[in-house]
Amino acid sequence: MMGNSRILVPFPHVVEKLATYGAKMVVISNSSRRASTTLEKLKSLGFDPSLFVGAITSGELTHQYLQRRDDAWFAALGRSCIHMTWNDRGAISLEGLNLKVVDSVEEADFILAHGTEALGQSSGAAWPMELEDLEKILEACAAKEIPMVVANPDYVTVEARALRIMPGKNIRHSG
Repeated sequence: MMGNSRILVPFPHVVEKLATYGAKMVVISNSSRRASTTLEKLKSLGFDPSLFVGAITSGELTHQYLQRRDDAWFAALGRSCIHMTWNDRGAISLEGLNLKVVDSVEEADFILAHGTEALGQSSGAAWPMELEDLEKILEACAAKEIPMVVANPDYVTVEARALRIMPGKNIRHSG
């Protein structure tokens, strides 16, 4: 078991042992990142990604819903979005979603919150912003009743004995 990118299982070879018995293992995470990125991260945690049949992340599900738009709520969203993403942790790509990233409330059909460190740009780059500045944008969007998609519902995560703000915290500013 892993939590906040740390191994919580006291026996490091449990995954390998389960694989030798034919266990089918899937990573389930509320990470705002895509499944492929999550599987790649397993290497840095000391796991062999090939031992897992896949990953299900909230970021992957968000991506799929925005891509397919076969759900009525997602189908009703427009294509112009304000993208809140990561900076230090690496911006999240919107490739394949046919979205137009905008930086003004007036142009936005919806808000897409993957992170809390930056405002995504149409070029794919991330413009670092303080959380307070992102919150002001959210409040302006809430005043216009602009819908928001939050790819990770967590309010905080623990990293190296410190709390780090996560996208779920943005919900309180969205109305």
